[in-house]
Amino acid sequence: MDIRTKPTLSDEDISNLNFVKQQCPYCFRIHYREGLRSRLLQVLNPEDVLLETQGALQQGLRLFPVAQPVAMLRIFKKQFNAWQELQTEIENYKLVQRYIPPHHYAASSEFIVDYFQNEKSQIILCGLQEYVPGEAVDPWHENTRLKMETDMNNSPTGTLDLALSNLASFIVCIKTMVHQAQAIPDLAGVGNLILTPEAQIKLVDINNISTFSYETAIPLDDKNYPVSDKSIQALYNLETQVLGHRQTGNEKLYRFFLDPQRIQTVREVEIAFQKQTAQSGNYPAVKAK
Repeated sequence: MDIRTKPTLSDEDISNLNFVKQQCPYCFRIHYREGLRSRLLQVLNPEDVLLETQGALQQGLRLFPVAQPVAMLRIFKKQFNAWQELQTEIENYKLVQRYIPPHHYAASSEFIVDYFQNEKSQIILCGLQEYVPGEAVDPWHENTRLKMETDMNNSPTGTLDLALSNLASFIVCIKTMVHQAQAIPDLAGVGNLILTPEAQIKLVDINNISTFSYETAIPLDDKNYPVSDKSIQALYNLETQVLGHRQTGNEKLYRFFLDPQRIQTVREVEIAFQKQTAQSGNYPAVKAK
């Protein structure tokens, strides 16, 4: 079965891929934040997995520490029919690199492979991406700032003030991309932004970059999701609900995309998307708001 569409993936499924070394020293496990566009797999040290399952005695207690990935392997689900489509995906990552500094996104080594299945060769885009530990920054939850405060209170290295300062810095970078390139990364999906224990804000969904224009038509991505509109809504929520910048509502970007009628239209498109993905058995990483 095609690795891009198989319902579940095992360590053996990945280890047997023609582009994975036969003597690979790592094992693989599906990451719980896998989205609609990519298969997302944790790359793990076998010793850490063994410790996770068997535990180790410390001061008379048996502890079972969760194995932390050394990296994340992304396998794009999309079937590319032309090199130009592939180049577009690669350009998306270059756009991230152009506008967002390295401390605000999960760095990735993008690579192209020949995937052999049933004696046929297909092109697949993959990425070996930095693993970012931490908690999701949910742009849709009204208590996100409170949760960030709780996370930082439990962190030995980060503070809420530092986290908010880093979020403000991240938003400045995103708005520069928005104004100069009329493009925005996917900020709508819960889990696409991570708050690290060191209070850093990092974008981990680095490939779903959408372009937009100030037109009435609602742009959709290749999954028929209104990702650019929803990402602009998420950006506004982060600015107003988390940072408390109430005056931003007067900006042209927000006046246009947060028009009540447009928001209602986007919500109708989003609900249709939810129904479509539920019927197909593919579950989205976002909920209709």
